[in-house]
Amino acid sequence: MNEMWTNYILLAALLVITVSLFVRRFKPTMVFGWTTIALIVIGVMPIELLLSAFSNKSILTIFLLIFLTSALRKHFNLLGLMDFLFKGLKSPRKFLVGMTTSVAALSSVVNNTPIVALMIPYVYDWSRKRNLSPSKFLMPLSFAATLGGTITVIGTSTNLVLNGLLDENGLDTLGFGDFLIPGLLVTTVGVIFLALFSGVLLKGGKDLLEDFQSNRREYIMETVLLPNSDKVGKSIADAGLRNLDGIFLAEIYRDKKLISPVTPKEILRAGDLLYFAGEVEKVVELLKGDNGLEIAKREKFTNTDALEVVEVLIPITSDLAGKTVRETGFRERFDAAIVAVHRDGRKLGGRIGDVRLEFGDLLLVTTGSRFNKIIQGNKNLYTVSTMESIDSNGKTGKRIVGFGVVAGLAAMAMSWISLFTFLLAILILMASFGMLSAKEIRRDINMDLLVILVTAVAIGTTLIHAGTADWISDAVIDVLHGAEPWLVLVSVMLLTVVLTSFVTNVAAIAIAFPIVVAVIARTGMDPTPFYLALAYGASASFLTPVSYQTNLMVYGPGGYSARDFMRVGAPLTVLYIGVVLSYLLLRYELI
Repeated sequence: MNEMWTNYILLAALLVITVSLFVRRFKPTMVFGWTTIALIVIGVMPIELLLSAFSNKSILTIFLLIFLTSALRKHFNLLGLMDFLFKGLKSPRKFLVGMTTSVAALSSVVNNTPIVALMIPYVYDWSRKRNLSPSKFLMPLSFAATLGGTITVIGTSTNLVLNGLLDENGLDTLGFGDFLIPGLLVTTVGVIFLALFSGVLLKGGKDLLEDFQSNRREYIMETVLLPNSDKVGKSIADAGLRNLDGIFLAEIYRDKKLISPVTPKEILRAGDLLYFAGEVEKVVELLKGDNGLEIAKREKFTNTDALEVVEVLIPITSDLAGKTVRETGFRERFDAAIVAVHRDGRKLGGRIGDVRLEFGDLLLVTTGSRFNKIIQGNKNLYTVSTMESIDSNGKTGKRIVGFGVVAGLAAMAMSWISLFTFLLAILILMASFGMLSAKEIRRDINMDLLVILVTAVAIGTTLIHAGTADWISDAVIDVLHGAEPWLVLVSVMLLTVVLTSFVTNVAAIAIAFPIVVAVIARTGMDPTPFYLALAYGASASFLTPVSYQTNLMVYGPGGYSARDFMRVGAPLTVLYIGVVLSYLLLRYELI
């Protein structure tokens, strides 16, 4: 194919990826996947490049880290460690400093997404026990995890994807020493900023569960089935209590037992307490008819614990997003019924079954007996208001694994073994003691993430090999003609920050990396500061809730709006950029 046509096609592919991710009409997996397939079919991307990306050591390292983090969560009492660290921290500010510092430190060596998933229920519980709003702490939790990830090369997938692209193109990769000092500097400044200003900038509103406790009738109406009702002895379906307009039967309370969710075949009995969720006006209309139902004169439940109400979050890995509640088959699939959906800090109105779910939505659900088992390790929902149990078996194995981790880290510090070898050895050791199984590994393989990482590396490498990156870099050099190296560095970082805020961090790396490589090759400048500017720019995901998955994870539970992220994230981003650029400019003598 003509070289110019190849350049045009690849440039069009970049624009398609950028625009599609910005408007968020399609999942990132679809955007990257279909773009890659199109490039292969057209003949622009050799299939060998895609196959090579599947064996990229940095991508494999990301998944080994995910497996390790998941196993550590299951077998080691990380929450107990947090209890020990936070025992004496009684004031909100002291807890905030302790929590953000600990999370940042932990996120520097393990995958930050499961750490945030683990900590959200802990922060919720700590806040509620002290009558504090969780919203004061959840956004700092996410930001601390992001900041901590910048301390090491393994702290975030962004750094590993960048190293994967460097390795795929035969370039020198970045090491632990390149990230340590700038990462510590930016994390320290970020934690201080969050401690001093996040409490002022974030409003402390009611969380969803607290709002449910205070205004239960806005969520669930309690009715009683009278003895003379013609519905007594009939199934739910035969009694006409299925597919109601704007409401649904969420639970039945009978003989001091809760039936939830309610199946169509459940037989009604006199005196049953029926709990309807949805629009209050529709429940009132139902009661006006000759149905043998009336509002319970004395509510049986005065707290949410008896009702077994749980908050769950739709993460970015969920296949529920984009579907209506009815289309998901939620009750049958999860043994739970949705009582309310919160988005952008407010409860959504209308028929729950018609609500189209989105990433970051917070759901208030009533649960059945199988819910906890179904939800364990499920990629489609994260529980917010309950905490995980820890496997207490195999103390000998845990000690040996713990010793192995410490010894392995020391060996890596001495450059005796590689990160990949260390992770592989620890996982094999854990498997030997029954702490890791093939089933758990299969459960933790995130196919969406795998597709995005592999295709991003393949597209970035194609841009370089096809000469498109050189073509784009010529235009960039013309614009920056005669510019000092420091101005080029600032431009690289600002471009990447903008990309990561409105597309994704992996997309930001994939788009900017080929251009940066070509500019460096054309100008002959030291590549290290520019690669670091690229890495830190792609990790600056503080401006929007959609810029990073941990932001989405706290978005619903914190009751935040997009404006809240801008209020805290904008000044933090300015500080972040200032610290990173100051270090790079001084350390590499670019000014």
